[in-house]
Amino acid sequence: MIQQAAARMAAPDPAAVFAARGWLAGHPAAFRSLLIREAVPVEARAGSTIFRIDDASNGLYGILSGAIGVEGGHRRQTPLLGHVMRPGEWFGIKALLHGGPRELTYRAIEPTRLLFIDRTRLVPLMQEDSDIAVRVGQLAEIGNRLGAWIVRDLLTPDAGRRLASVLLRVLGAGEVVPDDRHGFWLTHRQLGEMANLSRHHVGRKLASFEAEGWIRCGYNRILLLDAAGLGAFAYGEDAA
Repeated sequence: MIQQAAARMAAPDPAAVFAARGWLAGHPAAFRSLLIREAVPVEARAGSTIFRIDDASNGLYGILSGAIGVEGGHRRQTPLLGHVMRPGEWFGIKALLHGGPRELTYRAIEPTRLLFIDRTRLVPLMQEDSDIAVRVGQLAEIGNRLGAWIVRDLLTPDAGRRLASVLLRVLGAGEVVPDDRHGFWLTHRQLGEMANLSRHHVGRKLASFEAEGWIRCGYNRILLLDAAGLGAFAYGEDAA
């Protein structure tokens, strides 16, 4: 599972990562510094679970490097991968609002570095200062917007455009540089799950995207070369 970060691994600068993108990038430096001071570093191996559905809510997580997959669905069905979160993004807001069991499973897609803030440290700060509470509470609205984005992607009728929109979203829309020089860790199966397509269909579409120069594919790796081009195709209205 996750463990305290080992000193032998050089971690990115949290101040720089969270000022560049994500929730904290829109807040004052003093607020970012406060959260970073309250946090502890953790590491997660690829494939390890940060928390599972029905686990007790323990706190808030921010992604420093790597990637976190979000799995969920109806309780009568097998959970499916719906999104991949990238550096700068935060998750786990339920722990700070009303607690209770987790409703989604979060799993490391790549070797991942995180900051973790225990609810026992952050909730008292929110209770003492309404400004802190309001700023933290904005994470709930960000989660709502992400959910709407995911749903809209899946409602795209054309399979190619649907895959392109999902791919652009889960690769960070051109805002994130992969930790691996060969690209982001992502399989055809994972993309098929997120875009509701077969692995074979995903493979054919990725080959066409690569031919257009938007991406470069390797073994379970995808490098985003032209976010604007991929986005123009994903959200265009011409017949594909």
